[in-house]
Amino acid sequence: MEQAAKFIIYHDFDGEYRWRLRTLAGETIAASEMGHFEKSECAQEMEHWRLEYPDVPIRDATIRSPERQLSLKS
Repeated sequence: MEQAAKFIIYHDFDGEYRWRLRTLAGETIAASEMGHFEKSECAQEMEHWRLEYPDVPIRDATIRSPERQLSLKS
């Protein structure tokens, strides 16, 4: 299942950072408990789930460039 899932960091309607863990089919497995003003705070909240899904890629949907995919490994 890990290969069929990915973390996505995005802006919510209030402009805050959130994350979600989705399957390839688009089903949400887990998501942010709240919005964050700083991306680093969002990534820190996501770390709990990264322990369970260490090989799942992260897509940063807040960056508007072709290189935005798979950016937050650290």
